[in-house]
Amino acid sequence: MLSPARIIMNLESTGKRDALIEIVENLGKSEAVTDVEALKKAILEREEIMSTGVGLTIAAPHAKLASVKAFTLGLARSTKGIDYDSLDGQPVRIIVTIAAPDNDQNTYLRVLAAVMHVLRNEDNRKAISAASTPEAIITVFKG
Repeated sequence: MLSPARIIMNLESTGKRDALIEIVENLGKSEAVTDVEALKKAILEREEIMSTGVGLTIAAPHAKLASVKAFTLGLARSTKGIDYDSLDGQPVRIIVTIAAPDNDQNTYLRVLAAVMHVLRNEDNRKAISAASTPEAIITVFKG
């Protein structure tokens, strides 16, 4: 679900909206995402309802769409931190985005829970922040 090509080692964007657009455009390179604009719209609309900045310097924007053919994850890091309107008010440094098909709620919930399980662990967040390659980040999730 997460490939090296969908990991942005250092986001160029410094604002929440621009960062989300940068991330979704990168996710859109996946063959599983057949409508990048629909995914972008869904992710941005979801953020308007409630921030996916859950605290601990992490955010997990997510959307389910018919135009997503298979679960696709992207990860982006920000060394400066992004003002994300997080629940704890802290800047976000790690963003994991989940694009999911709209017909598999059980897998959707399991993937979201698994991502949050990895990111809630401080050692994992430190390892992701310190990783020098996308492959090293993927290793954190495999562990």
